[in-house]
Amino acid sequence: MQRIANPSTPVRFRPQPHKIMNITIIGTGYVGLVTGACFAETGNNVTCLDIDSERVDLLSKGEVPFFEPGLTEMVKRHLESGRIKFTTSYADGCKNNVFFICVGTPDDGEGKPDLKGLESVLKSLNGNLNENSFVFTKSTVPLGTNARVRKYFEDNSKYEVQVSSNPEFLKEGAAINDFQRPDRIIVGTRHIESKEIMEELYEPFSRVKNKINHVSVESAELIKYASNSFLATKISFMNEMALVCEKTGADINEVRLGMGSDPRIGSAFLYAGLGYGGSCFPKDVNALMGMQEELGLSPKILKKTKEVNDNQLVYFRDKIKSYYGDNSINKNLTIWGLSFKPNSDDIRESVSIKLIKELSNEFYSLSLYDPVAMGNAKKELMDFRNIKFFNDKYQSLLNSNGLIICTEWKEFWDPDLSKFDIMKERVVFDGRNIINKKRLEDSNIRYFGVGV
Repeated sequence: MQRIANPSTPVRFRPQPHKIMNITIIGTGYVGLVTGACFAETGNNVTCLDIDSERVDLLSKGEVPFFEPGLTEMVKRHLESGRIKFTTSYADGCKNNVFFICVGTPDDGEGKPDLKGLESVLKSLNGNLNENSFVFTKSTVPLGTNARVRKYFEDNSKYEVQVSSNPEFLKEGAAINDFQRPDRIIVGTRHIESKEIMEELYEPFSRVKNKINHVSVESAELIKYASNSFLATKISFMNEMALVCEKTGADINEVRLGMGSDPRIGSAFLYAGLGYGGSCFPKDVNALMGMQEELGLSPKILKKTKEVNDNQLVYFRDKIKSYYGDNSINKNLTIWGLSFKPNSDDIRESVSIKLIKELSNEFYSLSLYDPVAMGNAKKELMDFRNIKFFNDKYQSLLNSNGLIICTEWKEFWDPDLSKFDIMKERVVFDGRNIINKKRLEDSNIRYFGVGV
């Protein structure tokens, strides 16, 4: 194997006239399952490996255990075509020699990524390899991790294993589109053969313009963390500006439009609201700060990013409590939106769930609605007795003293205001600034947003 010196809406794909590869995806969460399904879509033979036997059984029946638009249909299609299969067996998975590691690296509770899942994968892989192999790490891992993985195989494997970094940039709710129409494809490798495999696999997604950026392994690791942390910083900056708006009479929506018109700034992630959540931004900001500290550096900007984000929930909670005053314990509130973002049933680090837990002891009852995240929310909130779940968002408004919007699902943007007549108090706390303030006020509904 030769090394390189000093490197630097779902689409229905037809199998492309490129080399068909046999690959194994390790981990069947959001990243692993989308990666496997999209590679199968371009004609490759994909084995998806997971140690969770219950999950593998579901997937083998075409049942995806989480919500991601278009993914269930794609998985079913390639189960029928035979281009995708699911297994718990490393012996089965190691019949191939191209591997993508897509296991979770959650926060360990102390601000660092938990790499136990990755370490378990390495041991299982090493015990089952049959030939020289190629390992691509899609899991988000700290700087230096891929170098340690390479050293592990050098010390323990009788085969040569090329280890490269191929970080993912998928947004939950739009993951298939992001994979098929990527902004960029980052490949960190030292090896010519690994580079050629990446170019072959990603060629169908990079036809009009070459999206592949070949960089060092360390740069690839940092690009992932730096990208998420920068986007988190943009969100926190806008939330800080929203507080300025509320003190001065400026409107954060107008400020956003003015700022976003500057191409040097761009319009994405300039929305004020309840702050960021989910499985990526919080843990990646924490992880990057931890890496800076280990390097003897002081994470000044990211520390403030996290501080602003943490305070945003407190600020919004206090705004609600202040409106109702000492009489809050007699009030009923309705909350729309439980997932951390729209088009997902993921409630990990959901600001809505955090707010519900904060408000549950302050109000008489909370009525909750979400288009797809109800099941996960019920499990998370099962110990809170004054919480009720509704399958109809308007029914949840009956006898409510206020509506709180926590997730920007499209069905919340333009609600039927005539249905608000069943509320005891017609007031809306818009945590995502998605409803037209003037429209509500013209209907005699009080409106409170963030920075408006």
